Amino acid sequence: MKDLDDRILLYLQNHVRNPILDPVMIGITNLGNGLWFIIGVYLWFSGKNVPGGRYILISLLVSWILSMIFKVIFGRTRAYHAIPGLRAIVPEPKDKAFPSAHAATAFGGAFAVLFLFPGIPGIASILFAMLISFSRMYVGVHYLTDLFGGAVTGAIGAAVCLFLL
Repeated sequence: MKDLDDRILLYLQNHVRNPILDPVMIGITNLGNGLWFIIGVYLWFSGKNVPGGRYILISLLVSWILSMIFKVIFGRTRAYHAIPGLRAIVPEPKDKAFPSAHAATAFGGAFAVLFLFPGIPGIASILFAMLISFSRMYVGVHYLTDLFGGAVTGAIGAAVCLFLL
C-alpha cells in the first residue's frame, strides 16, 4: 500500500499540479473546515436549529480530538519527509500524518450535516469533505491512506455524537 501511496503523491506533483490549480487547492486546504464551523455557529446561535448547530460543532471537536489521539498512537511520518523528491506547497505541518486531522474534521462535519439534512445538502457536504481531503494530497502533506483514516475517524466522531446528544 505504501508504494501506491507514494506513486499517487508523486503523480499529483509531477502531472497534476499547475500554476492555475495550485492557489485553488491551497485555498481549499487552508479554508477547509470553516464551512461546517460557520453552519454550526449559525444554526446554534441564530436559534434556527440549536441542537443541530451544537451537534455539528461537537462533531468537529470530537473528530479532531480523535485524530490527535490516533496521530500519537500511529506516529506516521509525513509524506514529504518519507518520499524522496516530494515537495509540499504549503507550510509543512509539524505533527504526524495518520490520520489526517483535516479529513477527520471535514468528514466529521460533513457526516453531521448529512445526518441532519439528508439529501442534497448532506451529499454536497460529503463531496466537499472529499475535495478538502484531496487538497491535502495535492499540496503534498498527506498520503491517500491518511485521508481514508481521517474520513473513518470523522464518521466515527459524528456517529458517536449523534448517539450521545
